Amino acid sequence: MGSGSRIDHQHHLVATTTAGLTIEAPAGGVDLMPERQRDLIDQCLQLQTRWEENNGQATLEESIEYWGLRDRLRHEHDLWNAPGLIEDVEREDAEEQQNPGFPPRASEPPASGPVQRAAAQLVLDEVLEEHQTAAALAVQARDRWPSEPEISFVEDFEAFREIHDAAWNREVRGEAAVPFLLEDATGGLGAREGGRGFGVEIEFDTDGDYDDRDEAMRAIGRDLYEAGLARDSRQHGYHAQQNAGYTDAPNAWRLEDDCTVAGEIVSPILYDEPQTWQNLATVCEIVQRHGGGASERTGGHVHVGLHDYDHDIANHHRLMQMYGDYEDVLFRLAANRNAPDSAHRGTEWCEPNRVPSAGFRSLPDVRSRAQHGMAVNLTAARGERSDHGEFRLWDGSVDPAVIQTQVNLSLGMVAAAVRGGPSHSRHNEPMSLGRHRQEWGPDQRLSIPDLETNSLNFRRFTDEIFNRRSQMEQAAALYAVTRWQQPDSAGW
Repeated sequence: MGSGSRIDHQHHLVATTTAGLTIEAPAGGVDLMPERQRDLIDQCLQLQTRWEENNGQATLEESIEYWGLRDRLRHEHDLWNAPGLIEDVEREDAEEQQNPGFPPRASEPPASGPVQRAAAQLVLDEVLEEHQTAAALAVQARDRWPSEPEISFVEDFEAFREIHDAAWNREVRGEAAVPFLLEDATGGLGAREGGRGFGVEIEFDTDGDYDDRDEAMRAIGRDLYEAGLARDSRQHGYHAQQNAGYTDAPNAWRLEDDCTVAGEIVSPILYDEPQTWQNLATVCEIVQRHGGGASERTGGHVHVGLHDYDHDIANHHRLMQMYGDYEDVLFRLAANRNAPDSAHRGTEWCEPNRVPSAGFRSLPDVRSRAQHGMAVNLTAARGERSDHGEFRLWDGSVDPAVIQTQVNLSLGMVAAAVRGGPSHSRHNEPMSLGRHRQEWGPDQRLSIPDLETNSLNFRRFTDEIFNRRSQMEQAAALYAVTRWQQPDSAGW
């Protein structure tokens, strides 16, 4: 039972709860209250106690749950002859019309109990409809996923090695190591129809002193506007795009302030279309033209839609479990390869998430363990079609191919969690940040057998989230020119 309550089946009167609710059982020889009814009462009392501890405040979910429990108690009375209990609940209904302060409601109570219950039922119907839609989308995602991938890095190490070595050689020659794609870059994962939207935040620093920075920012803003990418040329305040509301208009890129770097450019909602990648390349070229670039402190954030995650905690848990299983791989791929010793910027603004082995209890539990400032931020996960997740672990870059690869990796993880199914990582313990560096020491050119062993977790990861060769080649190229990170780098 809830705090401050008990049922005494030997007496007519039952102890009064801290909420002032008296529950009576019939006097005389009666059967004990069935377990189902006791559980319903217990749940009501627990909710009441929680409200009292929270100064009488209730969330919408708690209000809906409470009134649903009361209705079940009333309508199931024929299963157990408890007139005292039913009369008490009905009396409280009448009293509530005169004093709507208790039980607390999430919003102003309607004029009558039936109206309140109808409103609650409407909300529940809408939630059910959203859940059914999300479930159908998950089935659709599984059906669209090919039974046989175009390539498997786990089964075909030689294919991986050839791609890896070719990217390394391009880097040594001063050529672009990571391929950049204009057509079908995400294999459908970011398609406008059947995929999910995404967005990027590109942090950058500039060369020169403060006056030079101001001049560079004015020039960047002007060129973004003149290129038709921004609606004005000025540098807006921090989170201006978020506060204004997101749109998928191609001219809605926005230059913003960021106290940690010279500035950042925030994209509109994007989809995998040639114009998206052409615009991204133009944005990066404009930044570089005026002395902007990635430094040891710049980050790159990728937002991905979670419209099909619904209230299903399993979706969120699979995503975060995948992050935990491949954390070391992810931080390697996230690192700025042009930074000294190819070191990641540190985790001051992207703290590693800690994923509970037993899973999450609720969406509030998900949000509390994946907050802003963590590697994966799920504070916008509320079971709605507008939900999105933010991958904050990526280092900054003004190379469109690197940003495109970061987008692909983020999309791939989010989609894989919805599809479910077996995970390669379940065969091993999670690979936390710094694990490979601790076991192998500083990176160096490895022998072929050592490369096969050292790259196994990366190859498992790509097999799990991709089925297109082009996406896997991109990821393998980025892997070739980055290094395993250590947990004692700056910021840890």
